[in-house]
Amino acid sequence: MRSPAQAIGLAPRRRSAARGLPTGSCAAALLAALTACGAPEPPSPPSPSAALSVTSPAAPYTYADGARARRDADAQCGAGGVLTSINDRYEDATATWVFVEGCA
Repeated sequence: MRSPAQAIGLAPRRRSAARGLPTGSCAAALLAALTACGAPEPPSPPSPSAALSVTSPAAPYTYADGARARRDADAQCGAGGVLTSINDRYEDATATWVFVEGCA
C-alpha cells in the first residue's frame, strides 16, 4: 500500500548507499558541475613599475595633502587620470605620494 505522500509524489528519493547522494541523473549532473568548477584565480597585483610617485618641490606634500597630490597625479597622467586605491600611501621620508596602480 502506498502512503499519502507517495500518492501525490512527495515521497523521499532513494539514496545511494555508497555516498548518501540522490540516485539518478540529477546527482550525476550536480557532481559533474561541482567538479568542473575550479577555484577562481585571484586577481593579479599591480606590477611595481605601474606605481606613480608624485612629489612637489615647491611646497612638499604632507600626509594631509592627498587631494592636492591626486590632482597633480591626474595632471601628469593626462586624459585618463590616475587610478586610485586603498593601497595609495604617503611616504614621509621623501614627502611623496605613491599611487600604486599608476595611470589609467
